[in-house]
Amino acid sequence: MKVSKNDSFDEAFVGKELEDRRLQISRKMVNDYFEGLKVDDTQYKDGFDFGTETTPSMVIIDAESIRGAGFQNNFGNLWMRQELDFHAPLPVDQELIVKSKIVDIYEWRNRTVVLQHSDVYDLSGNLLGETRHHQSYLLGQDSGKVALRKPSDKEGVRKFNVPAGERITPVSSEIDLEMCGTFFHGDKNYHTDRAASEDLGFEEVVVGGKMTLSYIGDMLDRNFGKNWYEGGNLDVKFTNIVWPGDKVTAHGVISEESTSDHSEVRVWMEKEDGTVTIVGNAKIPTN
Repeated sequence: MKVSKNDSFDEAFVGKELEDRRLQISRKMVNDYFEGLKVDDTQYKDGFDFGTETTPSMVIIDAESIRGAGFQNNFGNLWMRQELDFHAPLPVDQELIVKSKIVDIYEWRNRTVVLQHSDVYDLSGNLLGETRHHQSYLLGQDSGKVALRKPSDKEGVRKFNVPAGERITPVSSEIDLEMCGTFFHGDKNYHTDRAASEDLGFEEVVVGGKMTLSYIGDMLDRNFGKNWYEGGNLDVKFTNIVWPGDKVTAHGVISEESTSDHSEVRVWMEKEDGTVTIVGNAKIPTN
């Protein structure tokens, strides 16, 4: 069933097809990415062997929209997991088409999670990338404060061990509120504005998952270049919130499970105190 953007708000349901969206990665969006993250853009301008300036791989997340893919009660909503498949870099200032569908709604602890699959095409019909976005909601609460578990109480994070293998060059940053505002193009929301964050039950601005994940993307872009853009995939889980003032580092290890055909890369992000905020796996073809 296809739902138009002109219809009244409909909550997500499995099988719901969203109206096709038009997307254009503007020069400003790309500039905001580099200025917001405070990362160098030299390798992107050099083109990673594409012969032309290349956009960051993580700009594909701009193709996603939770409009019509969530719930009216969005109190305490958080990004839980992200899966990405890359086929080609997204061009600048060219119109693209995004097709999205709700493929699952499932329960995880006290949260309801909506899984939205999106495909990004150019106007010739070439598939440039695929995303699978898992957004979680606290449908049983609509006011007060969001109860967050302490990082030390989370079993999986407590037991996190650095994987064996070859380390790749990490990316680090200390994120402040001004950087968040720039990265999210000056928009006012709970990733940039404390009042908006408090309205959703958080005591402080929640640094957006797109922003923290982009440091992992930047690391993979720089270390694997063209092969990553033309056939890489990524699957990560967000394990702890990043707040303004946190210093974070994106790490990666080429696993011993890699083969002659592809590299298996274990990726994670951690704060200065060792709290893990993102953990996952990337797969990159070697030829």
